[in-house]
Amino acid sequence: MKNKLLLIFAFLILNPVFAQQTKTISGQILDPQGMPLPGAEVKVIDKNIFDITDFDGNFTLEKVEVGDVFRVTFLGFEAQEINVGNQNEYTVNLTESAAELSEVVVVGYGTQQKQDITGSIAIVEGEELTKQPNVNPISSVQGKVAGVNITNSGRPGASPNIKIRGVGSVSNASPLYVVDGVLTDNIDYLNSADIKSLNILKDASSAAIYGIRAANGVIVIETKSGKRGEGVSVGYDGYTGFKQVTNIPDLVNTGQYIELYNEKQAFEGSTNFLSPNDYSADTDWFDEILKETPMITSHNLSVAGSSEKTNYYVSLGYFSEDGILDAGKNINSGNDFTRVTGRLSLDTELNDYFSLGGSVAYTDSRSNDSNEPFYQAYIAPPLFNAFKEDGSYGSPQGVGDFANPRGTLDFFRGKSDGQRVLANVYAEINPIESLQFRISFSGDNTDTKAFRYTPEYRISTTQGSDLSSLTRSSAERENWLWENIITWDETFGKHDITILGGFSQEERSFYRLEGSANGVEYNGNDAVLYLDLGDVDSESLSDEGSKTRFESLFARIQYKLDNKYLMNATVRRDGSSSFPSENNTEIFPSVGLGWIVSNENFLNNSDIINTLKLKGSWGRLGNASVPRGFDITATNPDIYFFGERSAISRSISEFSDPSIFWEMVEEYDLGVEFALFNQKLNGEVNYYNRETQDAVFSISQLASSGATNTNLLTNAGSFRNSGVEVSLNWSNYINDDFSYSLYGNVTTINNEITEVIGSSFLNTGPGLFGNPIVRLEKGSEIGAYYGYQVDGVIQNQAEADELGSRVGAFRFADLNGDGQIGEDDKTFLGSPIPDYTYGFGFNIEYKQIDFSMDFQGVTGNEIYNFNRNSRFGNESWDLDFYENRWTPGSQVNDYPAPNSDQNSSRPSSFYVEEGDYFRIRNIQLGYSIPGSILRNNALWQDLTVYVNAQNPFTSFEYNGFSPEVNGEVNDGGIVVAGIDRNVYPLSATYNLGLRINF
Repeated sequence: MKNKLLLIFAFLILNPVFAQQTKTISGQILDPQGMPLPGAEVKVIDKNIFDITDFDGNFTLEKVEVGDVFRVTFLGFEAQEINVGNQNEYTVNLTESAAELSEVVVVGYGTQQKQDITGSIAIVEGEELTKQPNVNPISSVQGKVAGVNITNSGRPGASPNIKIRGVGSVSNASPLYVVDGVLTDNIDYLNSADIKSLNILKDASSAAIYGIRAANGVIVIETKSGKRGEGVSVGYDGYTGFKQVTNIPDLVNTGQYIELYNEKQAFEGSTNFLSPNDYSADTDWFDEILKETPMITSHNLSVAGSSEKTNYYVSLGYFSEDGILDAGKNINSGNDFTRVTGRLSLDTELNDYFSLGGSVAYTDSRSNDSNEPFYQAYIAPPLFNAFKEDGSYGSPQGVGDFANPRGTLDFFRGKSDGQRVLANVYAEINPIESLQFRISFSGDNTDTKAFRYTPEYRISTTQGSDLSSLTRSSAERENWLWENIITWDETFGKHDITILGGFSQEERSFYRLEGSANGVEYNGNDAVLYLDLGDVDSESLSDEGSKTRFESLFARIQYKLDNKYLMNATVRRDGSSSFPSENNTEIFPSVGLGWIVSNENFLNNSDIINTLKLKGSWGRLGNASVPRGFDITATNPDIYFFGERSAISRSISEFSDPSIFWEMVEEYDLGVEFALFNQKLNGEVNYYNRETQDAVFSISQLASSGATNTNLLTNAGSFRNSGVEVSLNWSNYINDDFSYSLYGNVTTINNEITEVIGSSFLNTGPGLFGNPIVRLEKGSEIGAYYGYQVDGVIQNQAEADELGSRVGAFRFADLNGDGQIGEDDKTFLGSPIPDYTYGFGFNIEYKQIDFSMDFQGVTGNEIYNFNRNSRFGNESWDLDFYENRWTPGSQVNDYPAPNSDQNSSRPSSFYVEEGDYFRIRNIQLGYSIPGSILRNNALWQDLTVYVNAQNPFTSFEYNGFSPEVNGEVNDGGIVVAGIDRNVYPLSATYNLGLRINF
């Protein structure tokens, strides 16, 4: 008995010792074909012990015990759990998972398997966005998605212009962004390194759940977060590089300018010729104002982690970008943009039924603003230097009054800064497995400040200011959104059904205050630039503001039968305080149907067709962000006397339409998705027909109305966008050392104004001598140029006498045949909307080396060269004009003689040029060094060093800096898109970068 007690006692003492013995195991993870799977996660269950397989699929786990269980997971494969036994080497073959192969897509108010989607949704992974050095993530999408046309601007910190399936609105064409459930109009606060995926809802059925905010498309963004069971991970992504201005227009030199000037004098019948001996200067004004190597820098640090119940993600980012202008001299503060970002997200499960979380993002952006004298540099004669010998600024002599572009740049000081905070909190209750209730509240607050200062200075009689001027402005935006959503998700045999219902309230407010004063002195310190230090009599103050409330009810049903037949239906009722009570609510329905043909028995075992799905959808959307003329109806002030007392009165001087209501978009979409050859070839083809109804824009009204406004803003008409989208992707994993992928897409766009009320029209956009360039009229395209068709150049005096013009001037087509050139001879000359947009590229991975290239372009659009059109006197010329101009006896029939004749300067086809271009969008070469290279002493998990070139080459025929014109959201809208007038050009960017994860 005593011996038995001793044995039991010894066992109790020694058992913990034996239980604590650990060891190191290793192995390899393979796919069904026996090929290694790099990047698979291998984790010991209930312990913080894990590894990620290297390029050969190898893993190592330390401090494991016999009896432990490790779990292997990899996207597209079934997870496996392996018991740790006495052996130390393990080989695990994973099997493909049909469910996992169907990608999960973030959609409006939820997620959905990609194979179950009946609409048109494009997916861009976050790692694709970080390959290109852009301040705004949307810029990196250019050329990668069919149906999405993006034009970028070179201005530091600028947001790109994005159009989804053509023009959605004349007044406001920006899409809605949904970032982790927060609705916003722009994502200039968001760092690309924080994005997990970006999903573009292109068709009406996908976007209809957002109702009156979705007319221009919806972009749903999911940010990064911690992953359960992965412990703490730290990442850094940064690059530094420089920019280089490309495609600088060639301008004439002094000798060539004098030659053209004298020909112009002869054309006008003058003998006031110039002599080359009188001018020693030969200034290239673009060289004077452009910086040689502007710098760009980005640093991003992130920490992600998790526990059994909680995930968190923290990131900090810094971005700095110099502009291409050689600013920062004299009183100018520079031309650059910096941004600091911070983000925190936290999600936790309190128990099996209740979870909560939230996120907060902070952005501080600052810019040194400058005048942008690109047009001045284009037209300034090369006859004078930027500076005289005594150091003062030069000015032209004898040829007219032209600004010194260098002086325009130097005698201006401006700065802007803004802070933005977005916060979101939510709570989720799951009373049963199939039922979820979610309540969330989000806020979006922005504060911006800016000042613009011009000192007292004088360069010439026309360039300078006798009084200094200071303008200060501040603006506040406060938005909040409260949403309540209930979701029921259940499977009954062959029936899968998800029903969602929701209620939301939203408020958006804006207030802006601006003041100005003259006579403020500047002593080198911005802190003394206050309005009260100026002339009291010159002070002025103005403010503006708005507040809009929305209230919405929405519902959606997603139904799948036998994993083959799909139905997705939504309905949303929106109300807005922006419109009169009789027009302030609307219902937006949609429906989508799909058939997964590849799941039918007759295709189930096909060796070629892995996936085949037919789909179609219809839906209605709205746009409540339209201007309203009755908000800003002009009134004339006057003073009236009642006895000895006076009173200020106002009388309405403009007509307005108080019944303006939101624009409506109706669209139907037909498509096919397919995957062939063991998922190597994936593709999608869609046809879309999208009509904007009750579009808000101005139309001409009769002068006999007595109103001072000749144009009336109203729901003036309708227009249609239709076309075809084709996307193809090929990926091939050859072996563990080599793999490659290819992609390509093309989109056709047909735009037409289908109706204008009263058969009216609108002449708009910039113009010369009372001739606007753009006309909106039934049968034309939005933003189409309107003017005279050049029919050659007058070659002799007899022809000139017959036409009442001069030899060397343009001859215009007499379209109505009345023998005179007048308004009835104008016609449509082209459009800024391309007929085709396209993009393609490839990626190659060989061992630790990866190399990728992206290409994109557009064709079928035109650019109006307003820089060349704007001639009032002796402006300079570009070299193309010099080499191709008409001269006596030359018989040139497409370029005129040098002149500034008003007839030749009227809007005409001569100033309309092809906007086609082909661009190498991005080149990147990287080398990856896995942490396993150091074996047990790994300092990092993976490390990649890369070099990158963005926009290194662009091929185009247009006579300007860049064929991407008006690439910013606030550049005037679609009616001025494509008109080149002092556009800030793009540049090439070259970077050296590092990505490392610990």
